[in-house]
Amino acid sequence: MDINQNETFFALDIGTRSIMGILGEKDGDIIKIKNVAMELHKKRAMYDGQVHDIQAVADVAQIVKNRLEKESGVKLTDVAIAAAGRSLKTIHTNVIEEFEEETLIDSQIMKNIEIEVLQQAANILKENLNDNVSYYNVGHTVMTYKLDDYEIKNPNGHKGKKISLEIIATFLPKIVVEALDSVMHKIDLNISYMTLEPIVALEVAIPENVRLLNIAMVDIGAGTSDIAITKDGTIIGYSMTSTAGDEITEALSQKFLLDFDTAEIIKCNLCKSSEQSFTDIVGTQINMSTNEILEQIQDSIELVAKNISDAILKTNGKSPSAVFLIGGGSQLPILNKLIADNLQLQESRVVVKSVENIQNIEYDTPILEGPQSITPVGILTCAIKNERKDFMEIKVNDKKIKLFRSADLKISDALILAGFNPRDLISRKGKSILVTINGDKKIFNGTYGEEAKINLNNQKANIDTNIHDGDTISIEPATSGQNAQVSIKDLISEKYIYINDDIVPYFCNIKINSIECKDYSTMLENGDEISYDILDSTDKIRQNMNIADDKQIFINGEFSKYDLSVEPGDKIKISEMPKEKETSDVDVQSVKKSITVIYNGSMITIKSKRDKILFIDIFDNIDFDRSKPKGNLIMKHNGNTAELTSELRNGDRVEIFWEEKNNIH
Repeated sequence: MDINQNETFFALDIGTRSIMGILGEKDGDIIKIKNVAMELHKKRAMYDGQVHDIQAVADVAQIVKNRLEKESGVKLTDVAIAAAGRSLKTIHTNVIEEFEEETLIDSQIMKNIEIEVLQQAANILKENLNDNVSYYNVGHTVMTYKLDDYEIKNPNGHKGKKISLEIIATFLPKIVVEALDSVMHKIDLNISYMTLEPIVALEVAIPENVRLLNIAMVDIGAGTSDIAITKDGTIIGYSMTSTAGDEITEALSQKFLLDFDTAEIIKCNLCKSSEQSFTDIVGTQINMSTNEILEQIQDSIELVAKNISDAILKTNGKSPSAVFLIGGGSQLPILNKLIADNLQLQESRVVVKSVENIQNIEYDTPILEGPQSITPVGILTCAIKNERKDFMEIKVNDKKIKLFRSADLKISDALILAGFNPRDLISRKGKSILVTINGDKKIFNGTYGEEAKINLNNQKANIDTNIHDGDTISIEPATSGQNAQVSIKDLISEKYIYINDDIVPYFCNIKINSIECKDYSTMLENGDEISYDILDSTDKIRQNMNIADDKQIFINGEFSKYDLSVEPGDKIKISEMPKEKETSDVDVQSVKKSITVIYNGSMITIKSKRDKILFIDIFDNIDFDRSKPKGNLIMKHNGNTAELTSELRNGDRVEIFWEEKNNIH
């Protein structure tokens, strides 16, 4: 078998009822069709022109491919296909490009403005639709070029200061296109060209010079009737209805109790014979004239005609000058007359076009005949004329994928087609823990993982980076962060104070959900309630340790006359108040020693019950509140830093004051 397919083009028409394959070659202006193969679907794997059972459609396509390879001796690797107009969306838009000075319009400028207008059409579609459906741009038709506000057929090579392009862009849901791609992948074929059935049918059914007229072309298949409208040499709109040949088949099936396949055979034979003979599902033999059958299913034929006519009027705004019918369903008797009546046209203005009417096509096979062969021949013709592949191939983590080529494909488009979960693009934070601490709620957050790492052709990129044919994308998924892990130790420091030489925790009475906790390594759970006390003042020490008021407290040797703050590591002494001697001499009873010192520049007398007067005793003789710090406490004894236990003598100089913290250097 010849593995070189340089001159042979392969087109597949995947219809609702059958699949037809054509091999052809270009010989000058003539397209020579060499081989044709057609196979009916084994079951209803297609509905309204859309693939529903990928494997079933692939099995039939494989038969067609194998037959063509056997007959031609050519190994088929590339294929041209067309999607039906089901779910077709059209956007009519234009862009204007202005230059500062008169500029030669070259092919690059033409390409740029085409890309710009397609991007604009895609943005308009996204804004107008709110259905969360992704769409492929599967084709567009140039309506007009204008150069310096004058309409021109082809601006390339001309000079001007302003160029505008008006197009009709067509879009299909990605699911429609991807289903066709999946079918081709299963039979080892690369899609080299893809467009819409209405476009290819119009390409061959309506010559370019005839498109100056206002003409509607209707491709009536089994599942859909696809419509294209031409005027002034361009396509001005597309439409479709989901009533077509199957509507008639189902009407025959219900009216005469026939299985679907028998009803399909009768439908196709209505245009070929004036008498019909068939057997219903209970075994009754029926012989009827074609006219009698048509009378009994006329309501269904009228419905198909009305839906087609209404779609034409909606898209065109009025009745066209003529209607061309193609596709197998177009051969249904009286259908053209009903459409003509609905559009108020002469019956001769609604005509059926068949493959025999196509110019510059040579073939020698009876399989290729009638209006049903227009679409496969149109696909082949457009594929031969089109030099650019409409699909591009890229790699995502070494996995090959195909994308329908559009003007603004990004890495995000490729990742979706590659089946990459978009959630894996963003790092996720570990679970947080919400706890209540002494009545206040506090959240401890989990950590963040690492963001996804994306490279395009070994260069750092992001999901909005544009991609091109042959690109290689590598991506490392984002990682999840760790859940929050919090223990009692994270809330409460292991700090201590010393009370009468006993080591006492600075934080005490720790409870989790009202249960005492002594293990600092205990892990917290979401919703836990934690309570604890802090021995950070002498009053709290008295309260928590039930110290009576008649006991005195010393902090680091300093007598606590007032409520003083307590810091971790402080040494606290708790002792009994000294008892006073009972004597009739008040002075002898209360005072053992008296001295005079200079305090902050003034002379004061200090009396004490002890034999020695210590520096700390001065606080009992001056008005100085240490319970409310106003900065750093400065204490000096004869110009030197004072020791609380130093002995004071007559004439000593004492300085005690607060020094503001912002004055410290």
